[in-house]
Amino acid sequence: MDLLETVDGNRHPWELSRSDCMLELIKTKMNDNHKIIADIGCGDLYFTNILSRELNRTVYAIDTAFTDLRSHNDGIVKLNGLEQMDDGSIDIAVLMDVLEHVENPVEFLQLLRRKCAAGFSVFTVPTYQHLFSEHDVFLKHYRRYNKWQLYNELDACGFKVERIFYFYSTLYLPRLVQTLVSRWRKTKDIAHPISAWGYDENTWLTKFVRSVFNLDFKLNKSLPSLFGLSVCAVCTIN
Repeated sequence: MDLLETVDGNRHPWELSRSDCMLELIKTKMNDNHKIIADIGCGDLYFTNILSRELNRTVYAIDTAFTDLRSHNDGIVKLNGLEQMDDGSIDIAVLMDVLEHVENPVEFLQLLRRKCAAGFSVFTVPTYQHLFSEHDVFLKHYRRYNKWQLYNELDACGFKVERIFYFYSTLYLPRLVQTLVSRWRKTKDIAHPISAWGYDENTWLTKFVRSVFNLDFKLNKSLPSLFGLSVCAVCTIN
């Protein structure tokens, strides 16, 4: 969760589903040699805690917003800069909706490349510049991506892209309509849908929407994906 969208109670099904799907993807690819995980741009530590608990690994939680660097628990080490990791120390790098926050992504990715060992990295980013809105400005996004922009950026910085696909196709049209209506009305679309979900994760509505998003992810991962609200790339080191 982005620290600008602080959660007071309920997690949005989108975030719950993204965590489900990223965890499953990581589990299917990792092996016993992958010891050190870095959750980069980890925000409020929601997914970091899931990684630590479910994978039984040391997880480095890295976010420039951190001021308190005390370890969250025995399995998590908090850092406020990727520079604090040793070169070649990261076996699994996880960057969920991070690159759009970075002013110079090439420089950042080159630094990340030096910190990574012969493991793998997982990236997600929001899609399509035509969906860029006041909400992106509020979240301090510099850009949105299409699949080939992300591929080219990663490839140029020494990451071998093994898989790349759009996901959450079911959310694309609603987001497009919302963006166009906001522009037509000349209103500032800074609503916080992630932090404003009114139902806890045990309610039938949250469970249903979460399962729909999980199915969306699985279908897009398995079939040729033409569009979506996000892009996922799974990479190794060239």
